[in-house]
Amino acid sequence: MQSRKKHIVLLLLLLLIAVVSMKMMVNQNHTEKRIRITVILPEDGQKDLHGLLDGIRDCAYDEHVKLDVWYKSSLTEKTFDKLLKEETENGSKGVLLVYPELYLEKEKGSYKKNDLLAVTDMMQNDFKYYATIEKSSREQYRLPVEDGVLEQVRNGEKPFIYVENTYRLGYESMQMLEKKGKTKEMKNICLKPVKLDKERIESGEYNALLSR
Repeated sequence: MQSRKKHIVLLLLLLLIAVVSMKMMVNQNHTEKRIRITVILPEDGQKDLHGLLDGIRDCAYDEHVKLDVWYKSSLTEKTFDKLLKEETENGSKGVLLVYPELYLEKEKGSYKKNDLLAVTDMMQNDFKYYATIEKSSREQYRLPVEDGVLEQVRNGEKPFIYVENTYRLGYESMQMLEKKGKTKEMKNICLKPVKLDKERIESGEYNALLSR
């Protein structure tokens, strides 16, 4: 009887080892299949990048994308091409340039590549594919909006404000590159600013912009 119990325990132990090994193999294969995308950011971090970066990170997490992040204060055409070559050799399937007008030398027509997407306010014509927020004649605020400005809307000092949904811009930009890595299709992204008044802010619409 004791020998039989030992035999059963041994079988259970071997079964447990097999289950753990299979799980580790599945996780390893899942990790290896993750798409790698390069993100280049201005070296001088700006407060109004927070919403955009949150959107990029959340999409990367949701879509199981591995990010190679670079911070640049200046980038010449030559060094940019070298960086692209190195990232491609490392398995990167696309490049997201965040406000390249802050660090990239402007060379008209030289950056129109199929695997580049630029989040930009000023250099749309320099890239084949870009992501931007439509500009209006009214003042626009990027996420997160300062508490003082929101309070001005709540107390009626400002009847409404236009908010640039940079979270969504970052999320959709990353999603576009992730899909490109699978389907080879890309297109431009142009979002309209969101009009927020007191009622919309108090209903929670502003808070929702921070996470979608």
